[in-house]
Amino acid sequence: MRRLNVFSFLLVGLMLLAGTAAFGQAKNLAVTTNKTVVDGAVNPAEYSYSQDFGQLSVYLNRTADTLSIGVVGITTGWVAVGLGSMRMDGSTIFMGFVTPDGKVQFKPQAGSGHTHRDDASVQSTITASAMKEAGGKTTLEIALKPAAYITAGQAALQLIYAEGTDDAFTPRHMFRGAVSIPLAQ
Repeated sequence: MRRLNVFSFLLVGLMLLAGTAAFGQAKNLAVTTNKTVVDGAVNPAEYSYSQDFGQLSVYLNRTADTLSIGVVGITTGWVAVGLGSMRMDGSTIFMGFVTPDGKVQFKPQAGSGHTHRDDASVQSTITASAMKEAGGKTTLEIALKPAAYITAGQAALQLIYAEGTDDAFTPRHMFRGAVSIPLAQ
């Protein structure tokens, strides 16, 4: 019985240590001097934050004058990223795909309930965008004016992501999720 208690104590201690180590490694999005080239090909070295969600990866970089976002989805359909909410409702969404003949289709969207609509007012916050499709993956990169999405004292950047199998703006997503990314002040 004593041996079981010692084993249990050690196991719990190791779990707490592992949890503390994992928590201590949590990343945040800090302002850097890293420059991101928005060319539709994500170079992880250009981004200060990344997170892989299996079917889709998100990359972020924040400088004094630019918030850069890269999204790489395992799809030949559309990919999207949204800011401002952990749900589609209330998010500013950036969505796009590349047609079979190589034409890029990109739109800023406003999330409303469980759907989205065109939002031309967001266009003034976009400083660059690019998309590519190759090897069964679709990549979207955008550069934004950070003041439109990050306010003074804001603790975290709320971000949603999704992808679909079609080259269109209306089909439902086959994969989606949300993440709150801590901001370094």
